[in-house]
Amino acid sequence: MSIKTVLLALVAGDGERPSGAINYAISLAADHKAHLSVVVGAIKVPVVVYSGVAEVQAIVTDDNDFRGRDADELAESIGRSAQINGVAAAVEVVSDAIDPLFSRIGKRARLHDLAICGRPRTADIWSTELAETLLLSSGRPVIVVPDGFDPERASNTVIVAWDGSAVAARAVGGATPFIDRAGQVEIVSVLGDRHAEDRIAGAALAPMLAHHGVKVSVTDLPYTRGTGKAIADHAASVRAQMVVMGGYAHSRLRQMVLGGTTTTMLQYSSVPVLMSH
Repeated sequence: MSIKTVLLALVAGDGERPSGAINYAISLAADHKAHLSVVVGAIKVPVVVYSGVAEVQAIVTDDNDFRGRDADELAESIGRSAQINGVAAAVEVVSDAIDPLFSRIGKRARLHDLAICGRPRTADIWSTELAETLLLSSGRPVIVVPDGFDPERASNTVIVAWDGSAVAARAVGGATPFIDRAGQVEIVSVLGDRHAEDRIAGAALAPMLAHHGVKVSVTDLPYTRGTGKAIADHAASVRAQMVVMGGYAHSRLRQMVLGGTTTTMLQYSSVPVLMSH
């Protein structure tokens, strides 16, 4: 599998701009000579007209205008950066109410080889919503990139977070272009993880990855502060260039919510995480 189409998804107007995801997407597209599509979402809150609430209507209108201007500025900035780096890019601002906006972004991601977004921030609920939407509704591998990640300081190691599940296997398949380019692939499992059912040992996966022409090692971590935290800490300690893992979700009140390990990795990983659901 080669990477020829990349989607970078962002939501404007809340918190700092995800510079890590922006730089990573442009660099990835340049390295793979891929086309970069950029979708900048601008949440548009409906202005409901009621008598006696003119001040509220004015605040909502001003907020919508601010988000629209910020989205336009962000889109222009990314377009210039892509051009400077020799990347063919199509940049689009999408403005809509919350649910339709995220639905449109999720559907757009289905038309690309993979999607990229910034790591969720505690103070920015829409960054979390965006990551969840891409993971749960795109059907494509999603790379979540933290701010401050410096690929120049990373090792050539790709970590495969392995529990033997179907979603973990799907993530490995989606990460093939990165595995093929890696100098080292480390299969990491967390011993004692109660969620690892019908576990296939990491050593059983190693021969398949070795056929890709990369060096493969297997590491078993003790279950201490949780699976997600153990993997995130280990990835940081070896300066991994990427963590590959399956993204879990559970049904709750007719909606899908992310599992604990997935949420922990999204919140704490200091390196890019490629997830597939």
